[in-house]
Amino acid sequence: MSRKTNQNNKLSKLIAEFEDAVQSFSPELWEEKSFLKLISHYENQGSFDRALAVADLAIKQYKYRVDFYLQKARLMMINMRFAEALNILNQAYSISPYEIEVPLLKAKILTLQGNPEEALMIIDEVKLIFQNADLHEILLMEAFIQESMKDFDKMFYTLREALIINPNNTEALEQIWVSVEFSKKYDESVSLHLNLIDKNPYSYLAWYNLGHAYSCLGEYKKAIDALEYSFLINSRFEQGYMDCAELALQIGQYEKAFQCYSDANDIFGPDTELVAYMAECLIKLNRHKDAKSMLLKAVHQDPFNDEIFFYLGECYFSEKNWDKALHYYKESIEIDEYREEYHSALAHVYCEMGNSKKAETHFAKAARCGQEQSQYWAMYIKFLLEKQNFEKAEKIIRRADKYSVGTDLTFCKVAYNLLTNNRPAALIDLEEALQEDSSMSKILFEIIPTLQDDVEIKGMIRYFSA
Repeated sequence: MSRKTNQNNKLSKLIAEFEDAVQSFSPELWEEKSFLKLISHYENQGSFDRALAVADLAIKQYKYRVDFYLQKARLMMINMRFAEALNILNQAYSISPYEIEVPLLKAKILTLQGNPEEALMIIDEVKLIFQNADLHEILLMEAFIQESMKDFDKMFYTLREALIINPNNTEALEQIWVSVEFSKKYDESVSLHLNLIDKNPYSYLAWYNLGHAYSCLGEYKKAIDALEYSFLINSRFEQGYMDCAELALQIGQYEKAFQCYSDANDIFGPDTELVAYMAECLIKLNRHKDAKSMLLKAVHQDPFNDEIFFYLGECYFSEKNWDKALHYYKESIEIDEYREEYHSALAHVYCEMGNSKKAETHFAKAARCGQEQSQYWAMYIKFLLEKQNFEKAEKIIRRADKYSVGTDLTFCKVAYNLLTNNRPAALIDLEEALQEDSSMSKILFEIIPTLQDDVEIKGMIRYFSA
């Protein structure tokens, strides 16, 4: 019989004894660790009343053991019974005035009650009494209070101090990125984590935080390298794989992204969400056949994953198999009707099939679902202009201006003004659009191919592209 089975049998016996004791009102005299195991068991089961009952029984039998008072106070805190928790902590303090967890837990409860200033006063007192002995624990609680106050600058410096004391402080390493993200102390974060890595090159969390800091500074190659180190050091660090893959996908490193997702799926899967991400990478790499093969297997494993259906639609669209593409895009919308890219894809299929009415319906839905993203408004306006529906195009241009901003929209205005014989307004808008992003001028030629022969407009584009 394995050791784990033995432990499970002992726990089952303890639970049975406790249940009998409650029924008969005659508790056994247990060892302290037995009470702690039972409290932990009931807490993990979500049976907080039972856990509290065990804590009460433990306090009755071991009334001078501060651990059980702390357990009871913590359980009450979790249940938001803050006043009762503070009362228990006062009893704990009278038993053990030099137990550091008593004031730290009190500070946490006061913070949760909305009294962070009072909590910080306790922290200041604790620092004077305990000095350097338990400073890392004190600093972690101080950072928790500062986070509740949204004082992310101070939170960063507090956690930095904790990490200088102990570079391997896992809790501080896990928490510090929140402070960096909100305080935008990316440069200081890079400096800190490079120093931590010098002291411990195998700190996967330090590499992970460094990767995010580099990413926010736009140093994407360094960011990907750092994020990759995080999961090379700790092969079970799932978030490292995911964040590295996501960043690689964003900057167009599709092979790298695919490999990260694939490795994560091998270790933590099989997972149809990861399959969908992998398929997206393959589609970006124009490996539609490989993506389709993978997705057709996944669709049977998870018939409710909208992204799998969507990417299958993309694969069939690339093959010009409009009927199949239409089928899978519709399936994706059946599951999630508020994804703008799904409606946009469906609209393009209807265009290919010559169904302008349904195409317009879904271009409109795409714009509504993604109303802050200019690209969907631009697609809708472009469609209307190509259909010479100038009156509606004007309305949609005005509506788009209320919700979104984008150079693509400005180019759509240029096209609209040219098509409605308002060349002076078109040239003013064209200059503005070219100053913003001349590379998007291709939109004009997609809407009005004859502009290839317009010397003035082509001259303006050449001038601003130089």
